[in-house]
Amino acid sequence: MDLYDHSHHFALFPTVVQSTLHPDAERLNLPIREEIEKLRSVTPNSRSPLSVSDFYTTIQSCNDLHLRPKFEYLIEFFLDELNIFSNRQSIKSHNSGININKCWFNIYTEKESLDAHNHPNSIFSGVYFVDAPVGSAPLVLVSDVVDKMIAVSIAEHNEFNARSKVIEPEPGLLVLFNSNLMHNTGAHMLSEERISISFTATL
Repeated sequence: MDLYDHSHHFALFPTVVQSTLHPDAERLNLPIREEIEKLRSVTPNSRSPLSVSDFYTTIQSCNDLHLRPKFEYLIEFFLDELNIFSNRQSIKSHNSGININKCWFNIYTEKESLDAHNHPNSIFSGVYFVDAPVGSAPLVLVSDVVDKMIAVSIAEHNEFNARSKVIEPEPGLLVLFNSNLMHNTGAHMLSEERISISFTATL
């Protein structure tokens, strides 16, 4: 007896990732790009001295973009998508809802990258791409059970055996994931800059 039609496959507590491409990214990103250039000219790089790359970040020196008027519409977009992401996971939020607690920007030039890391003391994390020329460094999300996976030969990669997810950036793309998830930025091999805004959020 063939029981194939009676068999079911489940992902046990899978890692959920949400990606949304803003339909009017060009209009949205124009004032954002201008404001980032202004902030860049007066804000010191707060990259960790332990990093192997010289990319520019304001993770410590300017992480309050969510409180600045020039970013208001972008933050509204982030919060709307965070609510969808939270509801998709049936996460119960408090009366105050979801709050962005840190928001900063990163700029990568040729041969720069970011080591694997996660964001403790927060629930959700996000990355939004302002400038991302074709061929820009990808965002790589690593499975939160990768260290428990059995190392076997794979005939075909699928959602049940994936160890990571490679996301190709493009302007207007927002990627949301749970903050415990390890992630990194691959090497940016273009002379054109890759500019992204990252943030963390709590309930």
